[in-house]
Amino acid sequence: MNFLVETALLGHGLLSVDNDLILSLWPDEVLLAWVENGKVKIGHISEFIPSRKNSKDWERLDGLAVKSKKYDNKNAFLTASGTMAVAKDVNCPVVVTAGIGGIGDIKAEKLCYDLPALSEMEVTLIATSPKDMLDIPATLSWLHENGVNTYGYNTINCNGYIFNLEPVKLGNEIREDDLKYIKAGCNLILNPIPKEKRLKDLSILKDGIAAGKNAEDRGEYYHPAANGYFDRSSNGLSSIIQLEALISNINIAKKIGTHSI
Repeated sequence: MNFLVETALLGHGLLSVDNDLILSLWPDEVLLAWVENGKVKIGHISEFIPSRKNSKDWERLDGLAVKSKKYDNKNAFLTASGTMAVAKDVNCPVVVTAGIGGIGDIKAEKLCYDLPALSEMEVTLIATSPKDMLDIPATLSWLHENGVNTYGYNTINCNGYIFNLEPVKLGNEIREDDLKYIKAGCNLILNPIPKEKRLKDLSILKDGIAAGKNAEDRGEYYHPAANGYFDRSSNGLSSIIQLEALISNINIAKKIGTHSI
C-alpha cells in the first residue's frame, strides 16, 4: 500500500456530515486505519463507516498508544501519529490527515505526539495545517529544529487551518511535478484550504477553544468538543470544509503513490 488515511476526524470530528455524503465523495481504493475489538484494522471506507454510529463510545489513540499496543479490547479511531505508527509497522511510506496537533494550551497535548512522530518515524505526512487553536509558529519551529522537512503545496506559508491566520514560513514550496521527487524521510506536506473557503468569524475560534477547554475539565476529549462547536456555529460548514480538505490531501497522496518514495 502507498498510503493510509487517519480516522479520528471521520470518527469524532465531522458532527453533521452523514455517512452517505462521505461515501459519495470518497475516492476509490483508499485504505484507512483504526482499532476494532482490540485489533488494528486496515480497510476501505465501506468497512470503516459502520463504526461512526457508535463514535461516542470509541476512543482516539495516538502513536504512543499504538506503538506500545495499549488497545486490548478497545475500539478506537487513530490520530495522525497513531496512523503513522501503523504505517511504520506495515512499511507504508505516506499518511494522510487534515488538521494536525502541535504545541498549545491543551492538557493532553502540550506537545502533541504528532510532532515527535514526524521527527522519528520517517513517514511522510500530508496534512492541511496545524489546528487553529494551537501555537502554529511554535509548532513549525519545533518541527524545523527537530529535522522535519516542511513543504507548502503551491505556497511557502502556512496561514491557518479552517480560519485565516497570520502566515508562518515553511521550509520549502512544492508543486505537483515535484511530488515524485520527495525522498523517504521525515516530511510534512501542508496543502492549505483556499482562503475564500474558510470560516471568516474569528469569534467562532475563540468560543470553540472555550468549548474544548470545558470538555477537558469534564474529562472529555478537547478536539471533538471544539469541532462540534465549530460545526454548530457554522451550520455544518466547518465539517464540510474539513472533509473536502481530507479528500484533497488524499488526492495529493495518490500522486506521490505512483512513484517510489
